Amino acid sequence: MFKLKTEEEEIEAVGYVRQSDEREDKEDISEQTQRAKIKAYCDFNNIKLVEVFKDIDYSGFRISYTKRPGIMEAFKYCREHPKVKKFVVFNLSRLTRRKKDFHLIHSLLSSIDVDICSASEQLDFGTATGRLLTSMLVDFNEYYSDNLSDVMNDNKATNAEKGRWNGGPAPYGLKKNSDGGFTADGEKAITVKTMFRMTFEGKGPYLVAAWLRNQGILTETGVHWTPRRVRYVLKNVTYAGMQRWKGKFHKLANTETLISWEEFEYLQKTRFSKDNVWRGMHNRQLLSTLLRCPDCGSKMSSRKTTATSKRRYICDNKNSYGKCTSPNYDTETLDSAVIGLIGKLAKERYQPVHVLPELSEQTQKDQGISSIKKLQNELTVLEQAKQKVYDDYYLHQKLDETQFNSLMSRYDARQKDVTLMLEKIPLPTKTNYGDYDDVIDLFAEALDVLEPDEKRKAVGLVIQKVIPGNPAIIEFRWGEKREIPASAIKYGNRSVIY
Repeated sequence: MFKLKTEEEEIEAVGYVRQSDEREDKEDISEQTQRAKIKAYCDFNNIKLVEVFKDIDYSGFRISYTKRPGIMEAFKYCREHPKVKKFVVFNLSRLTRRKKDFHLIHSLLSSIDVDICSASEQLDFGTATGRLLTSMLVDFNEYYSDNLSDVMNDNKATNAEKGRWNGGPAPYGLKKNSDGGFTADGEKAITVKTMFRMTFEGKGPYLVAAWLRNQGILTETGVHWTPRRVRYVLKNVTYAGMQRWKGKFHKLANTETLISWEEFEYLQKTRFSKDNVWRGMHNRQLLSTLLRCPDCGSKMSSRKTTATSKRRYICDNKNSYGKCTSPNYDTETLDSAVIGLIGKLAKERYQPVHVLPELSEQTQKDQGISSIKKLQNELTVLEQAKQKVYDDYYLHQKLDETQFNSLMSRYDARQKDVTLMLEKIPLPTKTNYGDYDDVIDLFAEALDVLEPDEKRKAVGLVIQKVIPGNPAIIEFRWGEKREIPASAIKYGNRSVIY
């Protein structure tokens, strides 16, 4: 074993430990094993190990090093402590199994004068031999991971074809049996069957979730059911005794079904087909993605209330859990008010009251004129003077041709100069619209002719957030906030109209 030369000042190092979530031989490279090896390497080479960072259950191949919190903390520590000169790992595969990531890590550490050291391979990247062997080992590690991934995919494909489960926890309502399949899990299985039955009766995920909450039934993790979780159950092919692999369905062996495959397919085509999903997205209301509840901050959706056929914006937290007490907001009037506000902003841009009354300093200095009004008055005087010269020459014969041409040339030149001065005067707006300043007026006109879905997307380009209430607060992307007062509040503060 090669022993590093000792220096007058003791070298400091940090250690790094990574344990993958996909290895079956974790005990061979456990956290304790890696720590002990790193400590022994540092002791033998007279290196002071000052800190050890770790990432447990993080893949070195599937996950980029930038998404591992432990190694990022280690890099930060090295930058903040210049005395650290070594970055010690159990072996190079613990650092990463991706060649590209390794070179990025090496480049980062080299920029702060830190060398990578491998305790198992006895490599120090600070030496020429270490760099040569390290490059070879990195290539091998990447090859190993690529090959392992191919083997795992082949094994999973074989499992699917033979009806074996490809791994993962049992879905809610099912439990694994000794034959490698699934059996019904008592009351939970009855709950799943009821969810499918309610869906066949025409009840959507929202109503199913509401029924589950009313019954006090919780998910496997002990939380309340939401429409999203219900939809996940209703689309899970495992309940029909199948599993999906690479876009194909394979029958699971030794598995008890909670719904027949024919019924499951019918349900997917009629309730969860792509066509139905697209129509739902297409029919979203104008402010669906922008609204935030004024009481709890949750997102809001447009729903038809039971009392009337009109749509209302309702807090999702209120709709899903019944916790939020915020009122409903009339969809049609709020949408119209927001569109009207955008049009109002466009009209405000060049109102006369927003035009600067003063000229630029250069104009004031050169011409001695201090306002737009004076320039406009001068244009009027020049026009009158030209008319008088014209009359004196053609009607009254008071001027000869030379005098006429001289006066007209002088007035024309001055008139041209004044006109140019007026054109150079900026027409500032009362509000700065940032990047949207040049298009806000055209944008307001375009909203009138866009299709509903395109209009919704367009409004999202200029509006950051809408918080309904009395008044409703509209936050624009250039930082401005505007208010829209409510025109009526009905049903005991339960419904707001704009």
